[in-house]
Amino acid sequence: MFCVRSPKEVLKRTSKDCPRVIAAGLDSGAAFAPFRMAIVTLFFAIGISASIARADDEENFGPGSAGTELGSDEDDGVPALAAARSSALGGLSIEGLLYRRKGLATVPFTEAGDTVNQTIGFTRFDSSDLQGRDYAPGLRMSLQASVLDQPIELSAFFVTPFSFEQTKLGMSSAGVADTDMVYANPTGTDIFSSAATSAASDQIYGLHAHHESKVYGGEANITSLLGIPGLTLGARGIYFGETLSTTTMDDLNAVNNPPPTGTTGYQNRDRVGIRVDNRLVGLQLGLQHMFDVGGGLRVGGSVKGGLYNNFVDRNRTFVSENRVDLRSFETSDHKDVFAQAVEFNPRVEFKLAEGTYLTASGQFLWLNNVSTALPQYDAIANIQNDHDVRAKDDVYFYGGSLGLTILLDESSPVGSSLPAFSYAGTGDYDAGGYTGGIDAIDERVAELETTALRKGNSRVSLEVSGWINRMALYWNDGVKSDVYIADNVASRSRVNFNGAAKIARGWSAGYFMSLGLDDQASNDLSQTVSSGDGNVELRHSAWWLRNNQLGTVTVGLTSTATDDIILKDVGGIMPGAANIATIGGSFMLRRSSWHEQGDGALVTNASGSVNTTLNDISGGASVDTLRRNAIRYDAPRFSGQWGNVDVSAAWGEDDFYDVAVEHSINYNDFKFRFGAGYLRDTTEGRVVVDHPEYFRDRREYKGSASILHLPTGLFGTAAYVRRTFHGLEEFDAAGTPGAVYGENTTGKVTPPGTNRPPLDYLYTAFGLRRHYWSIGDTSVYGEYARVQDAITGLREAGLHEVTDSTLEMLGAAISQDIDAAGMDVYAGVRVYSFDTEGALGRAAGNPSVTTYTISPMPLTDIMFAYAGTRIKF
Repeated sequence: MFCVRSPKEVLKRTSKDCPRVIAAGLDSGAAFAPFRMAIVTLFFAIGISASIARADDEENFGPGSAGTELGSDEDDGVPALAAARSSALGGLSIEGLLYRRKGLATVPFTEAGDTVNQTIGFTRFDSSDLQGRDYAPGLRMSLQASVLDQPIELSAFFVTPFSFEQTKLGMSSAGVADTDMVYANPTGTDIFSSAATSAASDQIYGLHAHHESKVYGGEANITSLLGIPGLTLGARGIYFGETLSTTTMDDLNAVNNPPPTGTTGYQNRDRVGIRVDNRLVGLQLGLQHMFDVGGGLRVGGSVKGGLYNNFVDRNRTFVSENRVDLRSFETSDHKDVFAQAVEFNPRVEFKLAEGTYLTASGQFLWLNNVSTALPQYDAIANIQNDHDVRAKDDVYFYGGSLGLTILLDESSPVGSSLPAFSYAGTGDYDAGGYTGGIDAIDERVAELETTALRKGNSRVSLEVSGWINRMALYWNDGVKSDVYIADNVASRSRVNFNGAAKIARGWSAGYFMSLGLDDQASNDLSQTVSSGDGNVELRHSAWWLRNNQLGTVTVGLTSTATDDIILKDVGGIMPGAANIATIGGSFMLRRSSWHEQGDGALVTNASGSVNTTLNDISGGASVDTLRRNAIRYDAPRFSGQWGNVDVSAAWGEDDFYDVAVEHSINYNDFKFRFGAGYLRDTTEGRVVVDHPEYFRDRREYKGSASILHLPTGLFGTAAYVRRTFHGLEEFDAAGTPGAVYGENTTGKVTPPGTNRPPLDYLYTAFGLRRHYWSIGDTSVYGEYARVQDAITGLREAGLHEVTDSTLEMLGAAISQDIDAAGMDVYAGVRVYSFDTEGALGRAAGNPSVTTYTISPMPLTDIMFAYAGTRIKF
């Protein structure tokens, strides 16, 4: 994809002027969709696009162009709009996509029964029987910019999953049909040592199959390479993945009685799961051009090809529900192979109004030497000895796109929407009180007294502020999808009341109260809950007393020292983005090989009473310390040539305490922010006769850092949390721990009383922040998160004890500041993947088996796409 450029392709330029136009990156010959950074990024699938281009310096317009306005003619007869667009250095493009995938390969799932019954018919079931939609909507987005005076273009695209499935029943009947799975014969394989062990895959009654494909990618490109119009070179990353799952049902009970409430026979099922992930990373070279045909119409296109290293990962699982002790397998294989990709985009653009263009293009993408799921199927019985990832296939996508183009102003590196660095005496205000010198305190108090509302005590000011933050949230859990309107809890809608009064020179006091709107919270909605509780949450209710020499003391319901310590950012990412559970935290995980069960595939614990959610496996919103009733102390700010340093500490009810240090500095061309802290959260023990005292004892080390390079706008942000568990749970007579504190493992695999392993949480974001137009800064970024062992040791994910759990999140987003209205507009997409295994169960009906079998629990990916606005008041 490429941004729409000038509506006139031919500019009357001298050869001397042309290189300067070309270097600007949006000449008609440079209108090619370049190759972008190999970061796999995702964007919300919407059906319309906006492209934002900015004009270059006057000197790039050539002689006689100074002062020319859009819509007028230059002295040489070339429309000024064409000149402006041809000399632009960058822009933003969003384009709605519709992709189709070329048909799946035909692979059999079933075959005739064993030799004795070869003369009996069987029910044929192969991949050609799968039904679903072979098209999917998506989004492609690109941003043009100049980094160190070099025009570049960043781009990303995302397509929603292609899903196919089918169920057949009554596939075997005595004397009529004998249908086996293709992997069940012959015996003597890794899974089936004899005919008796293949019962649920031999003479099957029913079969359900589900197939899903995903494709998305990102690129970073140098435009007008070597000053050659239309020639581009860059790096690109493409993700292509597939999953295939089947469930065989040995009899009718296995169909009608899904767990955990089924009667005898409901466990007579074999489940197969295959997942292949192709991550193509490499370089591309391409050409692009647009031709003016008059009447505001331009035609052209782009073609690009690349060579890649394909990092192929294959994961396969096989679980027999009735004998998990004998047949529960998981293998993972990795291989690097050489792959190729070619993309072709014919394009048309039409002028709608001054500076506004409608664009449409064709989309053709070919990937070669990739691994697909279907060819892996018949070898599943040799799951332990087959290590061939079969990266020999090619896949082909084609479709179209529709977009809108808007011409905007010239950009600068970073606009005024980024807060300036604050030295001692400048005076910033926050919920904890004032920061800055004595003069700043006096000035702020005077301002509040003259401008704020007054109620009751006229000596203390009243200021009402806050914001509304609403968004559209699209979700897809691999089976179902929907769109909700939600309040973005990453930065919840709220109403704040604060005020202050001057007591004496250097002394002041004040209060802060905040109410959060919780009627449609983004972390409360799920696959089964589409509306909120309509609640109003008391977020803050505290008073503070400050002395400029001694510091500030705050008492009440408030933030502790480490609250927001993981949210340091100067890149302009969505507020609260580092706390990933705030969007979709209550969505339940879904078993990837249980598609025939519908919502029964949503993961519950072993008893079926508690759901396992994204909130559970990500560490929860509490990775950013929760507010509580506490006493907090903030030391006076230390300021010097090496920046500002703030130190704080807090103590809360039931023996909670934390400490934090924060540092901020503007040094030469860089802005840097850093924060780190430690907390300990304990609960008083419960004394039980003949038992030790049971208690909670959690400790966290956490922090974040963010850096911005002002001339280029490049930034990076990272946050980390390590949570350790040191408490003790109460165990019942059977040795089963309670779930009061969540400090210990369940004791099914590990010894009773063992503390859970530490939780490790990492979030990163990297991107570009530029002042592309006068309304405010624009930030475009990719993000990645990884959470390790958030549910390890617990009774979660349908397992009696989780022995390993990992979450990975990959996303991309854009945030636009609108300074004049106190707004920020944002959109993005996140894809979550999971890797979980643990104690699934023991042999059914065999009391002599006392040990639990470690088994995989494949889970479907969850995707969220969102777009919203936060407006302050």
